[in-house]
Amino acid sequence: MSSQPFSRASLAGAVDLTGLKQQQVQQQVADARQGGAPTGAAQPAGGPSQPGAAQAAPAGAPGQPDPRATVVAVDLDSFGQVLQDSAVVPALLVLWSPEIPGALEFVQTMEKVALEHEGRYRLATANVAAHPEMMQAFQIPELPEAMTIAVLQGQPMPLFGGAQPEEVVRQAMAEFLNAAAQYGVTGRANPGVSGSVSDPEGQSTAPLGEGEAAAAEESLSPHLEAAYTAIDAGDFDAALAAFDAQLAEQPEDEEARLGRQQVVLLQRAGSLDATAVREAAAANAQDVQAQMQAADLDLLGGHVEDAFDRLIDTVKVTADEDRDAVRARLLELFEMVGSVDPRVRSARSRLMSALF
Repeated sequence: MSSQPFSRASLAGAVDLTGLKQQQVQQQVADARQGGAPTGAAQPAGGPSQPGAAQAAPAGAPGQPDPRATVVAVDLDSFGQVLQDSAVVPALLVLWSPEIPGALEFVQTMEKVALEHEGRYRLATANVAAHPEMMQAFQIPELPEAMTIAVLQGQPMPLFGGAQPEEVVRQAMAEFLNAAAQYGVTGRANPGVSGSVSDPEGQSTAPLGEGEAAAAEESLSPHLEAAYTAIDAGDFDAALAAFDAQLAEQPEDEEARLGRQQVVLLQRAGSLDATAVREAAAANAQDVQAQMQAADLDLLGGHVEDAFDRLIDTVKVTADEDRDAVRARLLELFEMVGSVDPRVRSARSRLMSALF
């Protein structure tokens, strides 16, 4: 697995959650659970200190709600299990209320897409009208629209705000899973549902049959499995070859396309001397190669706006082939971050102003 801190989920910022602090959320969860055993089974194999140990968690007792199902309805107490398991299984949390117009339909869409992914991530939904303590934990004074939060390795991160159309949800899920793979968080949730908008009491629905469960375990194509294995081993050439093989068979595979782009970035920046690159970029604003390399390092470090601003500034002071090269690189970075990210939309507007 690459040690680079780049994460698509952490780059998304459509919702202002600047008041959200990981330790505060975890403390709220711990306070809610004080005096009792953790919800569900023991900590999953691998634990937070070993996020690469991607093993499925044990199921709940027969006939009982499974806190590690693919779709779970949570309160602050049971969300603690989701937070803990996110060291192994990627998770999304949707905060919603039936009083918010369109929120119910949006949660139904999220549940549908989650179940289609067959356990590759866990979807937790929290009805804040019934569980206002969830808003308190995230320091949200009011919730005018549904809010979706990604959770990786115990770290909550904003994904998007408001109800999104299904095609946007699907694109965001592909980006999210690619980010999770970069961190080695590739475990599986248990199949089935334990509480949903159509099951507000949180009673466990019938789990998938044996054939369906087996299919869930095998749903990732051999090419994608090979790509992620190669990324874990640091073999980016093999990862690119595997993604290319997947795209040759399925040209519309968004996950493979996004994964390939991220590997190209990691491969491109992997051999750079960061100090030398930044010194060269600081010394000459028109050094196109240095500015593009520095932008790669900015993006890998999670400094998205810095990467965009750097290249937009370079566009302003270059011309002809140099300008075209910088513009093309900036468009490539836009694709990596994701078209739904508001910082991409803002940067696109500023790029147009710089060009014209």
